[in-house]
Amino acid sequence: MRIAVLVKQIPAPAEFRMHEGRLVRDGVPLEVNAYCRRANAKAVELAGAGGEVVVFTMGPPAAADALREMIACGAHRGVHLSDPAFAGSDTLATAVALAAAIRREGPFDLVLAGLNSLDSDTGQVPAEVAELLGLPFSAGVRDLDVDGCAFTARLETDDGYRTVTGDLPVALSAAERLTAPSKAPPEVYAEVADDRILRLTAADLDVPVEQLGASGSPTSVGPVRVLTATRRALRAASVAEAVDMLEEFGAFVDAPETDDSDDAAAEASPASAALLEAGTDGACATAGERSVWCFFTEPPVGAELLGEAAELAAWLSGTVTAVTTVADAADRSGLGAAGADRLLLIESAAEPSEQAAALAAAAAQRLPWGLLVEGTRSGRVVASIVAARCGWGLTGDAVGLEVSPSGRLVAWKPAFGGRLQVPILSRSPVQMATVRPGVLALRPPRADAAEPEAEPLPAPPPARIRTVAVEREDDDAGELRRARTVVAVGVGVEPGGYPVIDELRAALGGAALGATRRVTDRGWAPRGRQIGVTGHAVAPRLLLAVGSSGRFNHTVGIRNAGVLMAVNSDPEAEIFDQVDVGLVGEWQTIVPALTAELNSRGAAERMGVDEPAATSPARTGA
Repeated sequence: MRIAVLVKQIPAPAEFRMHEGRLVRDGVPLEVNAYCRRANAKAVELAGAGGEVVVFTMGPPAAADALREMIACGAHRGVHLSDPAFAGSDTLATAVALAAAIRREGPFDLVLAGLNSLDSDTGQVPAEVAELLGLPFSAGVRDLDVDGCAFTARLETDDGYRTVTGDLPVALSAAERLTAPSKAPPEVYAEVADDRILRLTAADLDVPVEQLGASGSPTSVGPVRVLTATRRALRAASVAEAVDMLEEFGAFVDAPETDDSDDAAAEASPASAALLEAGTDGACATAGERSVWCFFTEPPVGAELLGEAAELAAWLSGTVTAVTTVADAADRSGLGAAGADRLLLIESAAEPSEQAAALAAAAAQRLPWGLLVEGTRSGRVVASIVAARCGWGLTGDAVGLEVSPSGRLVAWKPAFGGRLQVPILSRSPVQMATVRPGVLALRPPRADAAEPEAEPLPAPPPARIRTVAVEREDDDAGELRRARTVVAVGVGVEPGGYPVIDELRAALGGAALGATRRVTDRGWAPRGRQIGVTGHAVAPRLLLAVGSSGRFNHTVGIRNAGVLMAVNSDPEAEIFDQVDVGLVGEWQTIVPALTAELNSRGAAERMGVDEPAATSPARTGA
């Protein structure tokens, strides 16, 4: 069995630093992306004694160390794409080069990659490589079995797992929990012989040079914005004082709804103006519709996208088109009020590849101004396939959207665990972005808006990867995204204390339960309750963090909360710098007192939220 593995060398996320708004790479340790380590380890296991594992990477000369380490961990040889012609590659140009190299060294039975790149938080390249190679693709493999020419994979989804089957060859991306990572110390991988690494330049690839590097990249990056703390970071001396602060900051009442789309359309934002001054706004005439399309499979997620699309369309004097797989008209009720002027329906398309085929065909024919796609696990795959198939620029996991003075889309994207934001522009005729659920504020509904009539799209060809089972860890993982109050637990709260947390949730009017990654890794809460870079982003009016240290890969998912409060026994915990109200002390003492104080003030009744589940969602392994 021959397996190709894609790896990426990145600056160590915990070590990076900024100077004058730019990432400083000199002196910053480099390492193999954590997800890529899992892909290599699984490939070595599957190949066995009679197979071959070839590791591919693209980057400067130092990136060869990533190949050496993977070879030291069992891979047979490496292919290093290194040439100044590759400089400035975005995800699509990177995928074009890697696909050409894989094709040159192939054929392969399996292409394995990591789910995400931790420096840019993107998972586009694996799906784009698969599309360019003509291979079926699935993302987030937790378990993988290969039997002859067939495979079975259990995939992580947003709320559980999905088991799929198909035939080889195939391309897959590895979840963090797939297997133990490939790791070797520098003194070991330094011994790997140079002749086990093949260096390829642009001239060695069967690709026109204009499709590589900056010239082949449909997206460009503007000036980096470093995120700084904007919270009050106050310490309360008592539980009563903490609740006083929450009341003062409006944690128990909804913020007033505003519609500033008219003001937004009146003048360009400073961010967009800066992009123009930096020369990054690539103007590109579009001959298609002055319409913003939104693709989604869940109506609540669609409402977020449609509201944002309506604001963008106001700048353009354009329209909003919803594209969805939701077949039941009752389930689609409210799309007009959310912002949709038209509705395109993709019927009988359960698999991401089928959805992508229908969406790509329709968008390529009508050429909307922009295409927003739900940033769910499957939505990211759909968007990546469409981008590669059509050659369009794609920004993954955008956290903000604007229109530049020249009428182009500016998509703000987080990087390095959310510590940075970078503006991305696209010069392709259709500008694409995925948006993670919970990131965008839900816009006020349009009064008296008519429901658009559904226009069915042509049926796509059947998928080559088929779903055979679906498991849901949580009856309502979407509750976390919709919640107006959330209690997020860290590993400082063990499962035996969750009944006490449930009482606090009830005192907050039925707050949803959230968790850090370390909590879900231990099986103390369903993975669908995870908040952060590799989980959900939430935007409740009040979030209370209990027993969380405040690592950035978690707090990036809570930064859009209206009011943040933390309880932690460590007065030096990072979390206190990232919240409005902090209480230092043992949660076992503070939480019951806080629950009693909230009950005495009638907080649950004042919050007026929906009736909650009586207890925490079911946990596994606890």
